Amino acid sequence: MSDLLNAAKDPNALVGLPPSRIPLSALIPGLLGLVPFWVLALATVIDTGFDPVIAIVALIMYGAVILSFVGALWWGMAVNAPAGAQRHTMFIWSVMPALIGWFATLATTDVGLRMLMAGLALQWILDSMLLRKSPQRMPAWVFRLRTMLTGGALSALGFAWWQLL
Repeated sequence: MSDLLNAAKDPNALVGLPPSRIPLSALIPGLLGLVPFWVLALATVIDTGFDPVIAIVALIMYGAVILSFVGALWWGMAVNAPAGAQRHTMFIWSVMPALIGWFATLATTDVGLRMLMAGLALQWILDSMLLRKSPQRMPAWVFRLRTMLTGGALSALGFAWWQLL
């Protein structure tokens, strides 16, 4: 029974993982999600078979989808949060990354890339604030994974943006 109570606080407890250890079932798809970022970013300077113009547009669209996904994580956390101001804020914020991503697809490529980078960085900052203020909302491993994936995505977007200069 105590294992079930511990698992309610930390899902890694049931499988014997430390609270900050990233489960492979989350790590592998997360890292694979960086592949389109880098293939498309590199296609702006290396002949990968993609037209560079199509590659940059596809990169912006993919970045918008991923930004929407990280915003949706907040929706999921808010669903399980107790009623109150924090929950309301989480629901409201959860749709903002999707809007930033959508506007990025409507902007010029250089502005769209910068909007995506700003959106991902802002979401990471807000994730870190949420983890500090309410660690029960987000397991430590989620933030570690988000940090790795955000760094990979920002690097690819920044690389592509730099090629536009």
